[in-house]
Amino acid sequence: MKIYADNQMLAAGLIGGTLSRQTGNMRETALQTPIYQELDIPPEKILHFHQTHSDKIIFISSPDEARTFAQKPLQEADAWVFTNCPGWGAAVLTADCVPLFLWDNTGTVFALAHCGWRGVAKKLPYKTALALKQSGIKNPLFAFLGPHIQKCCFEVQPDTACQFSAQSVFHRDGKIFVDLNAEIRLQLEQAGLAPENIHAPNRCTCCDKENFFSWRRDHIRQNLLSFIYKPL
Repeated sequence: MKIYADNQMLAAGLIGGTLSRQTGNMRETALQTPIYQELDIPPEKILHFHQTHSDKIIFISSPDEARTFAQKPLQEADAWVFTNCPGWGAAVLTADCVPLFLWDNTGTVFALAHCGWRGVAKKLPYKTALALKQSGIKNPLFAFLGPHIQKCCFEVQPDTACQFSAQSVFHRDGKIFVDLNAEIRLQLEQAGLAPENIHAPNRCTCCDKENFFSWRRDHIRQNLLSFIYKPL
């Protein structure tokens, strides 16, 4: 099982990352359970929502609150923020969108966001990071951008390009492209993260067919699983 993760996130006592396509299409929820079991994560302790490419954030501030949320029907949102919630975690599904992981160096607070281009345009990375900053944590925050479509492949039309900052948009061979890494970095720095604490490897889901699903490339509904969990 191949997991794309950040060493500093693991050092903070968190378990998580993005699974490669070899584990199967994670839209099939039954395939998720054995993955969690292999990692000694109780599947029932991983929360889910219905992703809508929004800027809505769900806040979980205690194990009791997580337990209550787990018993409710799926809500619509695109980001999780956890504070003081050991024994719980969350997951998102992606296929070109950015799985954005955020945490402090103790793992006391952490977040996971599903950042499609619409969510990024609505400042979801900034809003998620700011929510963690405003939780009262005094430690520096870290970020990891999991595998997603990179600037080499993310061609857009002018009506999409105009929703991003100028430094994230470039032209090549008469076409327009957006650099989501650059845009998310900008938003995270605006929220107060140090540039050196933002890790954005150049792993393109559209280019790398061997390891990743890609909606842009294949137009098939197949998803990668990204998850984050704080053990007891």
